[in-house]
Amino acid sequence: MAGDVNADAGARRLLWGAVAAFVALASALATDRYITYGYGADLGLFTQTIAAAFHGFSNQVEHGSHFLVHFSPIYFLVAPLLGVARSPLTLELLQVVACALTAPAIYLIARRRTQPRLAALIACVTLLYPPLFAMSLSEFHENGLAPPVIAWLLWAVDGRRFAWAALFAVLALCIKEDEAIILAVLGGAYLILSLRARDRAGALFGGAVAAAALAVLALYFDIIQPNAGGRYFVADFYLAHDADLPHGITVVLGRLTFLLEVFAPLLFLPFLSRWLWLAVPGLLEVLSSRWPVTYTMGTHYAAVWIPYVLAAFAVAVAAIAARDMARARLLTTLCVGACVLNLIVASPAHWGHYYRARTARDASLDRIIARVPHDANVGSFDEAFTHLSLDPNARIDMYVTPDYFVYDAQYDGLTWRRNIVPRLAAVVCAGYFEAIARDGSVTLYKRIKDVPDEVYARARIYPPTCPL
Repeated sequence: MAGDVNADAGARRLLWGAVAAFVALASALATDRYITYGYGADLGLFTQTIAAAFHGFSNQVEHGSHFLVHFSPIYFLVAPLLGVARSPLTLELLQVVACALTAPAIYLIARRRTQPRLAALIACVTLLYPPLFAMSLSEFHENGLAPPVIAWLLWAVDGRRFAWAALFAVLALCIKEDEAIILAVLGGAYLILSLRARDRAGALFGGAVAAAALAVLALYFDIIQPNAGGRYFVADFYLAHDADLPHGITVVLGRLTFLLEVFAPLLFLPFLSRWLWLAVPGLLEVLSSRWPVTYTMGTHYAAVWIPYVLAAFAVAVAAIAARDMARARLLTTLCVGACVLNLIVASPAHWGHYYRARTARDASLDRIIARVPHDANVGSFDEAFTHLSLDPNARIDMYVTPDYFVYDAQYDGLTWRRNIVPRLAAVVCAGYFEAIARDGSVTLYKRIKDVPDEVYARARIYPPTCPL
């Protein structure tokens, strides 16, 4: 008995030590990416949305309420945290912690079936799993909160703790509308299986989840989204026929490569468990999209299948351990190595692209941004916009003439080069804006008089040639 208690205590120490190491490392990386202007418009978009949660729920990128694009009331729970720690980085650190808390739930699912030490090793694989690690460092999205919520939901249902399961199901339904679609399918399936097994409690829970999910979908698509004032553009992921989208064999190869990235780090062990069926709705969601971004590793779209795949992995390894513990430990150790190798050689976190030492340019941007008046109508490029995003009037473009504009001569991008810079040059060259501060490659411009529409129209025909 004492040995079992000591084994459990040792496993928990390993688990929470691994969780703490994950949070420390990922938080340091997220901080580096933030202070070196590595986070783009999405972090700024959600910072504006959450900061305005109780007065408009809006942002300047989506030109109105976020409900126009997604059903994400989970942000109302996040808003007080951002209100206390007023920095976009707060959201990135929250996402890191959320992803880390997936591991304890996977540990408990495995612990029900196997020895504590192996369960802790399975949890370590969870923390090293490249799609989860990379997603923890991606730009903050509501999806970043899904892996722990779903993992704990699975733990609760697995243990027939239906009160806890109901709480996690409600949280999941508040994350995004696609979680409602997935839970409608899974809840309905659980209802049918429970009825066949004459499991009254399970049937009630499955039916209630399916009904609640359908109610959320009806509420959002029939009432909230139509009244938000626009078209649900997410349908373009599945209906678009853009010539730039992949065609022919590229369509198949892209998806096969994605599936290899999903299962190779886990040595394809999830296929040994029927729990993998739980991941099918999420995998179908990302694979049926015509836009490759949904099945590109390192993005938030992975959240809809990650927790189900990891739970299937845990159950599969535990089943192997029931027959041959040594083999289960060897396979899990090999998974640790495969995940580490993946993170080093072909990491979806993209180390070389996003992480670097601070430069003089970063310091120049800091100083110029600090000179922008509070709540000013200010425009800039994506990464600078994120650092300005606690200002509800900050925006990316020049299509609505701002009062201030943060310009960086070192920045480049197709939209920036073709559309935004020519419009800025037009108003600067014509004397409607003037430079009020320069610091290295960064300049702060201020509007000194109203800009007639014909200035932009003339610039399209006769591009300005004066330097910025």
